Formats: sequence, structure tokens, C-alpha cells
Amino acid sequence: MIVRSPFALERGFAIGEALVSRGLSVLLSLSAITLLSAAPAVAAPAGASITATGTGQVRVRPADRHNNASIAAAYQAARRTSIVRALTDARQYARDYARHAGLTLGRVLSISDQQSGGGFYGPGPAFFGPFGPGQFCGTLRQPIFKHVMHGRKLIGFKKVHRCIVPPFVFTTLTITYSAS
Repeated sequence: MIVRSPFALERGFAIGEALVSRGLSVLLSLSAITLLSAAPAVAAPAGASITATGTGQVRVRPADRHNNASIAAAYQAARRTSIVRALTDARQYARDYARHAGLTLGRVLSISDQQSGGGFYGPGPAFFGPFGPGQFCGTLRQPIFKHVMHGRKLIGFKKVHRCIVPPFVFTTLTITYSAS
């Protein structure tokens, strides 16, 4: 007896048949991988390359948390350090990939900080501070509440000066190396 699912009926095959064909395709795939891995090592094709992505993360530590210039300088220093760490991280991954593939790593062909995945995530090269480009200190409107019988009531606002320090700087770089 062959058990059919509603999906299988729409597709026109039985579950047992699907499992047999899926098992056969897995077996053929494993056979092909085994044959390819047993083949003698050959030179890498012309134009071979290895692409790796590295990430650097550095804490922002300003000398004065209440001074915009100090925060901006600390942010820029952390950004430079995170770039170096991302480059180092990507190079290490590329070395590992090349070693496992039996290749030697060559020169850098391209570097990109453009990430796939859609949407914007985190500060990039054109980071805007919380109060505008490069501005980490500014004036905020803080609400003033009065407690009343069933909660609280907004009675106005007061202006307060605040400095917001980003906790970290993240840099993600994708680097393509030539390989031979």
C-alpha cells in the first residue's frame, strides 16, 4: 500500500516514490563528491579567486563623555581600528579556505563594505550621529509629567543637553583574493 499526502497528489507522485528518488539523488551526489575528491590535485583554473568576509568590532572610549569633539575623535579612532580588524579577520578566513582547497592565496583583487541582506544595519562609512552628521551631543526635549489620580499627565517639556556615545563601531568587509 502506498500512502499519499495531499501535496503528493497535487504533484502526481507517491511519498514512497519521492523517498526513493530523493535517496537515489543523494547517493549519486555523494558518489560524485567522492570521485572528485579522489581526483589528483590540479592547478587552479586561470582567474581563480577566494572571497572572504571579515568583521571588526571596537568599543568607543572617549576621554570626555560630555564633549562632542572627544566622542567624535574616539569614534574615528575606533573605526580605523575596526577596519584593521576586519581586514585581518577576512585574511585569516581566506587563508583557511585556500589551505582547505589546496590553493595558495595571492594578492587582493577587491575590497567591499557593501553587504547583501537588504536594508540598512548599523553605522557604515557615512554614520550620522544622533543629532546630525558627526554630532554626538545636542539638546533634547524631555517630557514633564504630573501624577494625577489615575496615572500621570503631560504638563510640558524641558530642554536638556545630552551626549550619546555609540557603544561600539562595527566594520564588515568582503575581500576577494587571487588564488593559484
